[in-house]
Amino acid sequence: MNYLKMIKQKEAKRLALIHDGIPYTYGELVEKAVKLSQDDTVFPENFKKEADKKQIHIIQRKEILDQLLEFLSCSERKLIPMIVPKEITISLKQLENINIPENACMAVMTSGTCGEPKILFRTYESWADFFPVQNEIFGIKETSRLFVQGSLAFTGNLNLYLAQFFAGAVIIAENTFSPKKWLDRIEQKQADSIYLIPSKLFCLLQVLEKKGEKNKDNIKIIVTGSQGFSGEDAKRLKQYFSQAELLYYYGASELNYLTYIKDKDMTWEKNLVGKPFPGVTVFVKNGEIFIDTLYHAEGISCPCTISDKGYLDRNGNLYFCGRSDDILEIHGCKISAVFIENALEQIEEIEEAVVMVLIEKEQQVLTAFVSLKEEMLREFLYWQSKKLTDQYKMIDMITQGYFLGEVKRNKVFQKLKNKLKSYEIPDKLIVVREMPRNDSGKIEKKKLKQEWNRQFSSCWD
Repeated sequence: MNYLKMIKQKEAKRLALIHDGIPYTYGELVEKAVKLSQDDTVFPENFKKEADKKQIHIIQRKEILDQLLEFLSCSERKLIPMIVPKEITISLKQLENINIPENACMAVMTSGTCGEPKILFRTYESWADFFPVQNEIFGIKETSRLFVQGSLAFTGNLNLYLAQFFAGAVIIAENTFSPKKWLDRIEQKQADSIYLIPSKLFCLLQVLEKKGEKNKDNIKIIVTGSQGFSGEDAKRLKQYFSQAELLYYYGASELNYLTYIKDKDMTWEKNLVGKPFPGVTVFVKNGEIFIDTLYHAEGISCPCTISDKGYLDRNGNLYFCGRSDDILEIHGCKISAVFIENALEQIEEIEEAVVMVLIEKEQQVLTAFVSLKEEMLREFLYWQSKKLTDQYKMIDMITQGYFLGEVKRNKVFQKLKNKLKSYEIPDKLIVVREMPRNDSGKIEKKKLKQEWNRQFSSCWD
């Protein structure tokens, strides 16, 4: 079984996808995918063909529709599709010696915040057999109209597209990053559910706040994940989507959806990720999260760990405390970057925070990069332009950014004293206009650190 066969089983005249405002039925998707599979310019012989040997086909299209059609058409050519961000270069020689599992129907490339990307293979069943479970939790049914934005190289997007098609439902997709256009499309095409990562939801929220529009009663479900999300964030959204149930999930590309929590159970703690999905077992050993599930990538033996840290409370709720490399050591003390980031993000002025240890003048410096909420950023930039001194230099980091002024910084530190131990309070706060992100919307901590080291380590020499 494969995903093109799955779509072929749906009623041909039934609406499947609205891509940048243009509708496509299930029959039209099948027709276009089959026609594309016959195009030898799209599917050249990339390397020597060996009898019965499976091959990976790399997809690096810009448009979501093109990504989807090429993904589906691979099954007609008996190729293993892998959608990859355009900026990633993969040598075909790298693919020649990869052992592709016999039952694999697709490959995905992980793109975590740290470390090198890796290729994972999945069978049809490893996702599709779990679709009834996740669709029940996410409220996806045959009549659903789910709005999604962004590349299918992000496995969260690809999974939910295929889960919608499994249900015979409709995807409303947008290529461009334009929250105002998203809102217009949601209203025009009568979306009843939304899937966006938190940072994109907050962009949508800013548009709604500016327009002063509330009570978007047509939205019944909002699904989000991959970034921290709290009960306070849910309350902000429910001011505008009053009839929506908000659902946050925790998952992993190597495995599947693992835990979830609904808005009524959320607290101020952004690292509370809820209870396991049906059929998934979660336990914690020596501070490390272990998972037992049937729905995982090939080559993984469960129970297993993906090096995430966390703990379970007495009610069985899981708290995510970051990956192994989020546990920092400074001056002989071990601290959780995620815990400090959550404390910073509870401060009214701060939108997002990234904490890491930098080396300055051969000394360890616990550093927090922060982005500010829009109104606070405008105020901050105004006052900094008035009071710039040699000590607080203007810097140009990824996009423009500035050091946080001494008075404001002291206020922030004062607020942190009630939440953190003295050695957990950052030595330095650096404001950036926005955080660098990968295709999945996750903050690229490695890039942030590299840019700082490359461009600005001389600021304090």
